[in-house]
Amino acid sequence: MSWWTRVKAMALKELKVVLLDRRVLTTLVISPIVQLILFGFATTLEVRNIDIGVVNRDNGVASEQFLSALAGSRNVRDIAFYPSEAALREGIEQREILAGLVIPPDLSAQYVRRETAEMGLLLDGRRINAAQIVAGYLADIANDTGTMLRPESAHPEPEVVARHWWNPNLEYRWFTLPGMITLITTVIVLSVSVQAIAREREFGTYDELMALPMRHWEILLGKCVPAFCVGLFNSGLYVLIIPLVSDVPFNGSLLVMLAALASFSLAITGIGLAISTVSQNQQQAFLGGFLVIVPMMLLSGYASPVDGMPQWLQLVSRIDPLSHMLTICHGLFLKGLPPALAWPHIWPMLSVALIALGAALGLLRLRSD
Repeated sequence: MSWWTRVKAMALKELKVVLLDRRVLTTLVISPIVQLILFGFATTLEVRNIDIGVVNRDNGVASEQFLSALAGSRNVRDIAFYPSEAALREGIEQREILAGLVIPPDLSAQYVRRETAEMGLLLDGRRINAAQIVAGYLADIANDTGTMLRPESAHPEPEVVARHWWNPNLEYRWFTLPGMITLITTVIVLSVSVQAIAREREFGTYDELMALPMRHWEILLGKCVPAFCVGLFNSGLYVLIIPLVSDVPFNGSLLVMLAALASFSLAITGIGLAISTVSQNQQQAFLGGFLVIVPMMLLSGYASPVDGMPQWLQLVSRIDPLSHMLTICHGLFLKGLPPALAWPHIWPMLSVALIALGAALGLLRLRSD
């Protein structure tokens, strides 16, 4: 019997264990698709659909122009008018509004006299991040309104028009949806691969596995197949789904994306198998996977830019498969990343895969002796 026949038999056996369980199939296919759609549209740093309260004591042109610009903002959903500052504070306390504006009675007169006009701003400090972003929105609207009312007071500098490459409308989901491919695939592949050896120990079949007429590397290779196939299938499905459920374009090569996804799935599979070989049961394996996946996500650059991290953490992030796959996903979806620029991110993932699988093989031999 050739090594290929033995590995194929082991791989088919492992695939049956995974695919014939309806609960596992639901968890690995249906649930990730739901997560991709929900998280892709929900995880955003933008603040939209803002409800703003206003106490307007000025009936002049300045307040009318400002309120018109405020109502025309794409981020503002509703403007509620309150009779007094006390009512405005009550609206913030009851979470009816996120921000409140108090327009003084002499706002338009101050503009006429060429004086600096001021308005009062109240923000809900319980939602500090959103409040800070909204304060920036309102400051921009106020500056634009002031420039429109008194164009002679604007700085006599050349007008700068910003053109945003690859994401012209600054849609945040254009960043989140491609990034979710790496995060969800990591969770799925790890959840399958960390069980591969630990399940045998927990069910009492580990000794039988070691007694099979197979070499250690053949067993390990057979154990790789389910996690690798599940990861490649789901991530490839996400690449096809994202342009269908959103306006995020895919401008790159599908072959390059497939090669990157295969390298990424193999790297995560190797990490999961290394964890599984030192785990006594599936609970330990899941905890080990959780211990690894959180630092990988934090260092990937999805939540915060890698450039903003300390230099030593930036060096650590270079061995994180998620950081390389995240760069490839954004590059292929938005920029049409050519193969020559994708390869510098593919070979580190292949290196991690080889190192992790080598470590798993060494640990498997050590634990079986």
